[in-house]
Amino acid sequence: MPSLWYTSTCARFGRSRKAGSRRRHDQIRSDPDFARAVNAPQRRTNIYRKNFVKQMMQHAWINYATYAWGHNELRPNSKSGYGGSNFGEAMLGLTIVDSLDTLYLMGLHKELENATDWIKTKFNIRNAISTMSVFEANIRLLGGFLSIHALTGQKVFIEKAIDVANQLLPAFNSPNGFPWSLIEINSAQGFLYTWLGSDCVFLADVGTLHLEFAYLSEITGHPVYLNKVEKVRDLLKHAKSLEGLYPNLVDINNNNGSKCSHGVSVSVGAFGDSFYEYLSKAWLQSAGTDIEAKEMFYPAMDALEGHLLQTSASGLKYFAKLEESRALSHKMEHLACFIGGLYALSAKDSKNPTHYMQLAKDLTYTCRLSYNSTFTGLGPELFKFNEDGNPTPLVGDSRQYSLRPEVIESYYYLWKTTGDEQYRGWAWDAAQAIEKNCRTENGYTGIADVDAPNAASDNVQQSYFMAETLKYLYLIFLDVDPVPLDTWVFNTEAHPLPVIGSQPFKDAFRAWRGIEFSDQHGLVRQKESGSDRLLVEEKNHLPEYILGNSSVCDQRSPISLFFLLFLLLLIHRFNDDVL
Repeated sequence: MPSLWYTSTCARFGRSRKAGSRRRHDQIRSDPDFARAVNAPQRRTNIYRKNFVKQMMQHAWINYATYAWGHNELRPNSKSGYGGSNFGEAMLGLTIVDSLDTLYLMGLHKELENATDWIKTKFNIRNAISTMSVFEANIRLLGGFLSIHALTGQKVFIEKAIDVANQLLPAFNSPNGFPWSLIEINSAQGFLYTWLGSDCVFLADVGTLHLEFAYLSEITGHPVYLNKVEKVRDLLKHAKSLEGLYPNLVDINNNNGSKCSHGVSVSVGAFGDSFYEYLSKAWLQSAGTDIEAKEMFYPAMDALEGHLLQTSASGLKYFAKLEESRALSHKMEHLACFIGGLYALSAKDSKNPTHYMQLAKDLTYTCRLSYNSTFTGLGPELFKFNEDGNPTPLVGDSRQYSLRPEVIESYYYLWKTTGDEQYRGWAWDAAQAIEKNCRTENGYTGIADVDAPNAASDNVQQSYFMAETLKYLYLIFLDVDPVPLDTWVFNTEAHPLPVIGSQPFKDAFRAWRGIEFSDQHGLVRQKESGSDRLLVEEKNHLPEYILGNSSVCDQRSPISLFFLLFLLLLIHRFNDDVL
């Protein structure tokens, strides 16, 4: 395994230094974030808080490793492993994969080494014994492997990423090219959620694959992954209504990518959320070359504002849900609270950055109040607005908190884009509330009611708690960010991926391909007809890809070809001599 040793400078700033790195101390100090460590007392406070979050991660990790090693998630109360319905009950080590980059960024070297050893020897996506969610496998497994490879340069991670992506490719073998919601890995068969009907897939499911698949094409040189998600985007362009709204359900049988025949709601919460996120982030990931993503994103946000953005009686901004009946549901999901961060991230390239930043602050404040108004200081799964116009939990399951990251995610982006210390303060409040209400002797669990003392736990330590919630909390309290937003883009599971052409991308490219990246290697926006046939060898009806370094645009390939021809000539001469 390549060295993960740390210099004292890198250890101080929470960034490991892989072999061959040229990042110097003066380069670190030139980061814009360094100026935000304004004074020594504040710096000491931030050091204490980031170490506190690091200890939270250690508590979660140690108990997972003790009671659920290799399982997808931990059940802290019963001290056992948990498979989870999204991954076919298989032992895929989901928590291990989801935690890799968090362990790295926190400098937890021994834990990362143990995790890496398990990945090398035990991880195999073919262990999935029934159907798994294509969406979840993409953002957690593929995204996790791509991210840790970019951070460390270890080839085992990109090899695992390629294998995962290849096993997901049959999901795109649908009537129109939208991926099936579920895939059975060993039969390469795709399926829909039976409760949705015979033709419907979620907008978020099909629209949240672009970052990972486009990046994989760029880093390997194989266009097949990009081609799949470009086809999806082409279909989605036809799905929007005359008002510019995208439905939460789209038709997998219609070659025009139209809306589904039923259940046509619109929201920035479940079923729609990360579709919008990935349009904005695809533009950022491409370093401004994916014009199509930008041209889809900003009009979509204009349409959402025009039809869904509301103001409560107390002046709070929120996004309602447009039901199939065209009536508005004046509730907001915890999942939708990522939207403040998305507005902050997208403000600089909008036509009105001031408007975007104000909405980012207003929406994040609303979600902050959904936490601040409960007994536990944690936000519910779903909240409405009372007669005074303030957030209040609904009844039933919607009162639960499942270790979700979305509110903290928005705090992170608002802190990064404004430098306002209040967002760090809000994040610290959330960390303290999680510690007080969700920590158990054997890990962390969600709670059933955010507005009740001693609420029952749900007995699940979600893998995204370690991938997202704790990572965002940790990064908020760093005065120098190891994954700055000008060179990294977070996928929807908070796995950072390098911006194409940035130095981190060039480092990852060189680590895998063994050559320096240049403009001639770029593949984004370059669709190649027939590329699937060129790169895919059909074997037992499953696509099998060469797992080694790409020869596409590889500067050494002519030498390799010459050597192969020379070898064949020698063999031919030897055979002639024998005869």
